[in-house]
Amino acid sequence: MDRLEQLLGARLFERTTRDVRLTRVGESFLSRARLALDDLEAAVLGVHEIAARHAGRISIACVPTVATARMPQLIEGFSRRLPQVRVRLMDGGMDEVAAAVRTGEADFGLGFSGVTDPALNFEPLLEERYVLAVRRDHPLARKRSPNLAMFSGERWVAVARTSGNRRLLDAGLGADQRPPPAWLEVGHVSALLAMVEAGLGVGLVPELALPVRDPRLKGLHLADVPLTRRMGVLTLAGATPSPLAQRFLSHLRTAWCEAPARAAKAGDSASG
Repeated sequence: MDRLEQLLGARLFERTTRDVRLTRVGESFLSRARLALDDLEAAVLGVHEIAARHAGRISIACVPTVATARMPQLIEGFSRRLPQVRVRLMDGGMDEVAAAVRTGEADFGLGFSGVTDPALNFEPLLEERYVLAVRRDHPLARKRSPNLAMFSGERWVAVARTSGNRRLLDAGLGADQRPPPAWLEVGHVSALLAMVEAGLGVGLVPELALPVRDPRLKGLHLADVPLTRRMGVLTLAGATPSPLAQRFLSHLRTAWCEAPARAAKAGDSASG
């Protein structure tokens, strides 16, 4: 207390052999100090309120199939709970997603396994099959137990070799499982589906890329092409996501737990 009085240049206490009491200056100082502490506590609580996921911004990098097939519903559900939170969504190829997480531009990423980067952790959430995208009016669209040979005479559309999906397909399919050479190459799966819808051919795509009950396109499970990909979360190794990002990830995990059941139901519908 002596040190505090020296700093303030005033006596705060009246001291006797029996008692210690505040001086008028001390009483005034105590009142102001309490107000200052209240303000400080309010400021700290305000920071914790933001850090505790009630306000702020999160940045998410994800591959286009996730951006179109899952993110609208995920963001809508998250926004209903925390309307003050702003969301930045960066959709791009798998390499771009990994780079955004690695550099800290994104709080986390959503993509598929296959990135061999020690700076990143991958948490698998679900596994999905690759299906053959065809128009619903295709002569073989209702064929039971379709296989690759049935479509050997088709014009094939494929994503470019620079695509993460293409690399996964090339690495995961054996010589007898690979489709014929494509006559048309595109950059992203969404463009491939547009080409199939236009009647320009057929092509292999992740099942997630096809909306459930699409009125124009259908995904066929080819018995001799059992390729799958694991979808999940990319985070920076050794780092802890922000509280807001953790809240979104918790919301995402809960939502994606239901995805296998939905995928199975969609698959039954697609192959029937």
